[in-house]
Amino acid sequence: MSIVTGASKTGKSSLIDIIDFCMGGSECHVADGVIRRFVSWYGVLFDRGDTGIFVARRNPPPGQSRSPDIYLETGDKLASPDFDKLTKNITVDALEAFLTSALGISENLHSVPEGQTRQPLSANVRHALLFSLQDQDEIDSRRVLFHRQSEPFMPQAIKDVLPYFLGAIDEERLRRQSELDNARRELRKLEKREAQRDAVESLSLSRTNDIYREAQAAGLVGSGPVPPIEQALAVLRAVGPAVDEGISEPDVQQPLGQLRAERRRIRAQLAQVREEIRQAREIEEAAGGFMDEVHEQAARLLPIGLLPNSPSEPHSCALCGSELHESIPSAEEIRSTLEEVGGQLEKVRREVPRLQNLQVDLIQRQAAIEAALRENQRQIDDLVAKEGQFRSEQDARLRRARTAGRIAYFLETLPANEDDTNRDGALDALRKKIGALAELLDPDEVRDRLASIVNVIGAYMSEYSDRLDLEHSGSNLRLDIRTLAVVADTIDGPVPLNRMGSGENWVGYHVLAHLSLHKWFRQKRRPVPAFLIFDQPSQAHYPPERDSNGDVSILQDADREAVYKLFKLIADVAAELSPGFQIIVIDHADLKDPWFSGAVVERWRGEALVPPAWIS
Repeated sequence: MSIVTGASKTGKSSLIDIIDFCMGGSECHVADGVIRRFVSWYGVLFDRGDTGIFVARRNPPPGQSRSPDIYLETGDKLASPDFDKLTKNITVDALEAFLTSALGISENLHSVPEGQTRQPLSANVRHALLFSLQDQDEIDSRRVLFHRQSEPFMPQAIKDVLPYFLGAIDEERLRRQSELDNARRELRKLEKREAQRDAVESLSLSRTNDIYREAQAAGLVGSGPVPPIEQALAVLRAVGPAVDEGISEPDVQQPLGQLRAERRRIRAQLAQVREEIRQAREIEEAAGGFMDEVHEQAARLLPIGLLPNSPSEPHSCALCGSELHESIPSAEEIRSTLEEVGGQLEKVRREVPRLQNLQVDLIQRQAAIEAALRENQRQIDDLVAKEGQFRSEQDARLRRARTAGRIAYFLETLPANEDDTNRDGALDALRKKIGALAELLDPDEVRDRLASIVNVIGAYMSEYSDRLDLEHSGSNLRLDIRTLAVVADTIDGPVPLNRMGSGENWVGYHVLAHLSLHKWFRQKRRPVPAFLIFDQPSQAHYPPERDSNGDVSILQDADREAVYKLFKLIADVAAELSPGFQIIVIDHADLKDPWFSGAVVERWRGEALVPPAWIS
């Protein structure tokens, strides 16, 4: 045990911050004040027995908390180097890797359970340091047990690495776990690739069927059912690019225009002939009606003999001889009229054959014109059909060319067939490997080993608690890794640290827990720094405001006895675990007992971490 005792504001508590910073801390947490103003470099000398490790870090400039300047030196019987020698010779990451290796932390990786998004965690010296430091704000906390446990994400990090540092998970198991994780990732990758390949094959089959049917519709391949995909692809690959057949468009517009003009002319002729036929027929019909009328009138006058025989009786009725009041036409006049009618009738009779001949001629002309019209229509239909055939052939060529292009694009974008000869075999082998590793990594085994270790540590805590007057001394104590707290199992049920009262209990159980943990670490040679620093463990009984040159005789008997028992327990455990283990106590108390005085390495009463000469 090494004790640094002294008054307040002498830099005692900064020792933990300096050690943390020199062991790869990302930020310097040394409080602003004399130390930050008058110190250029912080240094820590680690004694490993056979070799020494000296680490120094430049004090960050005012207003800053980071400094990349680190000096590292190792060697036998190493002492603190001269100030002028301090210069940057290593980076923060390299220092962390060096200290991790020097501490004996092997390759490890804590795997994250499936379904969680946080990254796998590899334990290093920064994690190991969490179990070796207890500053004055942590040692009397009822809510946090470990260093930096109150920082974000740190509780989970402590839970992840603690099984490794306790030895519940050894390096071989971590190696197998890493191998299992890699195998599972590879299996998921293969299964995903397999699913994607199946989807692509299904899509390719559907696309192949579609493009094959399209090729059939374009006349590029034969009709019939779509063959199996490989055969269909072979047929499609044989299609090749579309070839321009060089068919020129026929010139039908000009002759078609001429025929349509001719058709209009013929139709005009036909209309004219039809009109002439209609007129001839009307004349013939009119002549026939006239003849009938004349015949009827002549028939009325001639055959009945009603004309008077004597022209002297022009006013007598030819039938009854009565006197007529109006004169009637004379027979001569009637005869004259009959002769005139007969002459006209003869003329009409002579014209009728001529009208009939004219109609015959007109009908023949009509037939000829109608024949010419039909011929014209036939010629027009031929030209239209010729143009339609060309359009149809042109559409077919365009469709074939377009389909050939689609086929070429389809074949170019078709996923390449991968060699799947050993695909199923690789998946089966990987699944068997995962199964075998999973059997070797039985989680119950880890839980059992961890429970056993925690029980042993709990037994240490219970044993040590008998030497302190704590509220639950004598009860079974245990370390609850799930909640990162000390729990006292009482007859009334478990009592976690945050439900225990008084600062004396909080400090006492922190000391018990860490002494017991380091006893286990040392017994099992776990890669945790072989030192433990307690800052102000007496603060529950001997707070800084009551400091009287470290004299605890001013305290009441109960407080004085409690301080004595606490320091004596620490000293005894340090002696129990020595050599190779150091407990550093930073406190105001300065007991007069030889075992205490003999452990005091620094007594800062009028002196301090920063000598007054530096300030003056």
